[in-house]
Amino acid sequence: MSDGDQINDQDLVKDFNDEYTNLLNNCSDFFYQKYSGVIEKVGKEKLEELLVRKTEIIRSEIISKYLLSENLHVLLSNGCSIYAGSKAINKTEESKCKSLLQNAQNDHQPQITALINKLAAEKPEVALDRLYEIKMYCSNVLGDQAAEEWIDDFIKQYKESFIEEFVNTIDYRKNNLHKLFLKRLLSRSAKLKRVNLFTLNYDLLIEKSAEEIGISLNNGFSGFHYRVFMPSVFYQDIHINNPDGNKTHAKSINLFKLHGSLSWKFDDTKPPYGITEIQYDFSDDGKMESFLPECIIYPVQSKKKHSLDLPYSEMFRQFIEFVNKPNSTLLVVGYSFLDEHVNDIITNALTNPSFNMIVFSFLEESDPLISDYQKKLFERSREDSRITIFSGPILGNFEYIVKFLIPYVDDKNFDAVLFNTYRNLKGEKPYDS
Repeated sequence: MSDGDQINDQDLVKDFNDEYTNLLNNCSDFFYQKYSGVIEKVGKEKLEELLVRKTEIIRSEIISKYLLSENLHVLLSNGCSIYAGSKAINKTEESKCKSLLQNAQNDHQPQITALINKLAAEKPEVALDRLYEIKMYCSNVLGDQAAEEWIDDFIKQYKESFIEEFVNTIDYRKNNLHKLFLKRLLSRSAKLKRVNLFTLNYDLLIEKSAEEIGISLNNGFSGFHYRVFMPSVFYQDIHINNPDGNKTHAKSINLFKLHGSLSWKFDDTKPPYGITEIQYDFSDDGKMESFLPECIIYPVQSKKKHSLDLPYSEMFRQFIEFVNKPNSTLLVVGYSFLDEHVNDIITNALTNPSFNMIVFSFLEESDPLISDYQKKLFERSREDSRITIFSGPILGNFEYIVKFLIPYVDDKNFDAVLFNTYRNLKGEKPYDS
């Protein structure tokens, strides 16, 4: 639409509402072509203000009240790292991992070769489980040491390919959303308990982001040169002595890496858990050096069994303990509910009448890829007011969750929003802003 054309306000509003989802995804050619003159005059900043207003009810009347929870916990998974370059392991059609399986060749054990080649059609977590079973078969049934050593080396190659293709693809320079997310979590009053951040990711986006914006991140390790895992550290507080003699709590976040971390390393000289933390440098292109991490739970169907081993069992014990505290709220972001051992903990927490859960799901209820457990959550959310689900490519997208749905730490009305939520919950009339 040219500058000289008349714009019908009602049409503009209707088109904006109809194209809302596409606008957020920057793929509404129709709207940008029809209202190019408007956008040039108004500016994208004004357009974003409209988008902010569209999500105000979710942000100010729903999410903000949960930020006031006595015990606030967050569960993050791979969906939160996609924007920085991570990949979804179950959505990649062609991959190096599949090629490795397709091209596997053991001349001395052709039946083993055939079994491995068939695994190319399976998901990575199924394929890796089967590879371990084939290793046990070579050892216990065939008694073939050479074949066992060959498959052992093949498993190592498969793990290296997995890390290279799905984990080390992250560009750590692209961590703006993680930094904004951490800032907004810390917008809670200092009088409230520290936020507990649980993640199933191996990457170091949270650690790097927290350091760059000066947030104290407590990941359970203590020491400077020799970092040792000590769970008691999660309960330590940092106080600031003010000039007037009063003490205030320094704002910080607890970080629990349930499936391990790229920065963890086994070390028998560091009892009782036998792990240490290594500090890694990032290259100029934002990538980490390629290596095979020691202390992570790889994507296998037997993850539940591995979660019972140290040090992971301690992390899951902490997860269970925290989410079962009275008046707890769990925000779930980027998680597909495919891990049975994690779902079991959530199910148990839902037996607590004061427990609330907010789920941000990229997949909608009708999506064929949605897990059976998440389908049940959708069904229960219709009757159980403690379960709130925001789904779809907008409300379940980490970028828009951070930008539009979580109350703004830099919003001049943020304190008023929280205070009015508090008054509303107490049955009192909110103050006018």
